[in-house]
Amino acid sequence: MRVILAVSVLGLLATSPLFADCPTPDDNVVIPNGTTATRDEMLAAQKVLKAYNTAVTDFGTCLQQELEAKIAAGGDKQKLTAAMAKRNDAQVDKVQALADRWKVQLAAFKAKPAG
Repeated sequence: MRVILAVSVLGLLATSPLFADCPTPDDNVVIPNGTTATRDEMLAAQKVLKAYNTAVTDFGTCLQQELEAKIAAGGDKQKLTAAMAKRNDAQVDKVQALADRWKVQLAAFKAKPAG
């Protein structure tokens, strides 16, 4: 009975998408144009960007936990680790690109004349 259960679990892992239980963070973050944005718009964007960064961190933690569970269930460690790293890196790259755009627009916001 245990052999059948183990084979069934491995079969499900093989046919299910890798890391399907970890929802991809919503990257719908709009960075306002610093030369025309208001202070409130800049602060709101900063808040959304920080929330997205937290979601990406949580996503990475979820992927790590799922990776460990799938390896413990007999999954291919190398293949699973590569897939996890690829998904996590894609999200980290997105949040980094947004942070870089934020810094540029923040500098433009600070450089514009008051009033």
